[in-house]
Amino acid sequence: MSLTLSGQDRSEILALLDLYRDWGVDCTLDAVAPLRLDRPASLQPRPDARRPQRSTRATAPSVAPSSPPSSRPGPIDPEAAIAWGVEAFPDCALARTASTSVRPRIVSGAKLMLIGDAPDADEDRSGEVFAGETGRLLDMILPSIGLERTHLSQAPALPWRPPGGRAVSLIESRECRPLLTAAILKARPERLILFGLTPLRLLIDEQASLARSRGEWHTLRLEDGLIVESLVMQHPQQLLSSARARREMWKDLVFLAETLDSLSRP
Repeated sequence: MSLTLSGQDRSEILALLDLYRDWGVDCTLDAVAPLRLDRPASLQPRPDARRPQRSTRATAPSVAPSSPPSSRPGPIDPEAAIAWGVEAFPDCALARTASTSVRPRIVSGAKLMLIGDAPDADEDRSGEVFAGETGRLLDMILPSIGLERTHLSQAPALPWRPPGGRAVSLIESRECRPLLTAAILKARPERLILFGLTPLRLLIDEQASLARSRGEWHTLRLEDGLIVESLVMQHPQQLLSSARARREMWKDLVFLAETLDSLSRP
């Protein structure tokens, strides 16, 4: 009997395999599952219920069972919530496993806003959006079309890194979407650049494909009536994967530059 997997199932399986790889799992315990039911059970003599059992040891004082240790408190930072444009963070499980809450960077009056993927390990450690290698790659490619990252508003798709860097689940995306829209409303840009699949599915379409969504502007309507045009691009880390990825990134940059140039003309 064949097993049919949905796209969401495949994504979750691949995310789990990535997590196993990060943990160093490279083999299974056994090639064949052990038949545990074939093992003889250990026989213990049953006490005679008719005879009262005499204890030869002193009875220890009863101690109330201790409550199980609570999970590590998440990075609940009121100032970080304010930076996202909300009074308090939602009760999201990701907040209890991340090292810190990554904050957006809002530049007053900036017409362009960069939206990244879920925070990576560098962002999780520093709390800074586009930290580490991703930021260095952006600082290399954006000046080629006359943009400086420091002059643009920036935000990750969500404040917290998923455990092991796995993909963001659909439930987590829906929980964190109000945070990202609040940050966009706070920045009030005219255009958005969405780097990667996570912000695309979080803002535009939960079933969208990155390949089919590139090369055109998508209209995003927010709750207060703000309309923002959004361009989907590959994540900067894809520049390191292949020459084809670099060519596609360059095409997207040229398309972005042409659009911005046409908007700046009188």
